[in-house]
Amino acid sequence: MHDLNSRIKNIYQQHLEVISPLMMQLEIYDAAFPVEILNEIRAIFTHLAKSSVADSVDDKEKNVNNAESHLKRAILDCFKYSCMSLDDRYKKFEEQYKCVDLSLVSDGEFLRELLRKRDDAEKKLLDARKTDLEIKHDANDLQEAYQKYEAAFCAYGEVDNMIIASYTSLQNVKKKALFKDRLAIASFVIGVVGLIIGAVSLLS
Repeated sequence: MHDLNSRIKNIYQQHLEVISPLMMQLEIYDAAFPVEILNEIRAIFTHLAKSSVADSVDDKEKNVNNAESHLKRAILDCFKYSCMSLDDRYKKFEEQYKCVDLSLVSDGEFLRELLRKRDDAEKKLLDARKTDLEIKHDANDLQEAYQKYEAAFCAYGEVDNMIIASYTSLQNVKKKALFKDRLAIASFVIGVVGLIIGAVSLLS
């Protein structure tokens, strides 16, 4: 019974220390909670409630086992949807800097490392999704998918952290790019005005 209480305590700890922070992050990024995660959380606490009111130790243990399974799936889904959110953030970053030569940041090292990390994250997420599709209600399959999604989440986190850490350098390069664009436009306008003035002078 002591072991059962310890497992129940661990479920609560995982909810507080892992699921809640990830859900908070998803809310900040997407302003919403994925239904799949909410359903898993509901299932966790339903089984904990059933375990609490069960008369036999076997029924208590059975429900704790189910709660642990839903806990793992909930965390897996948190990792999965966090990867998707971080991927969307990266795409927004690409859009914001599409006219900026990022090879100018840190002498090209930033762009090389960013693309390498991004490629690694995409490959890990694809691998995790493939494993997820092959899950057949087997604890080992779920564990493998869980570990792969966690690895993908960490990889996407590295990409996002790298962009955040380089924000000042990125902004400086972007400002220089905007200045060059404005200078080019101003030069073009001056050139056109000069041609018009020249043409008018010839006609007068």
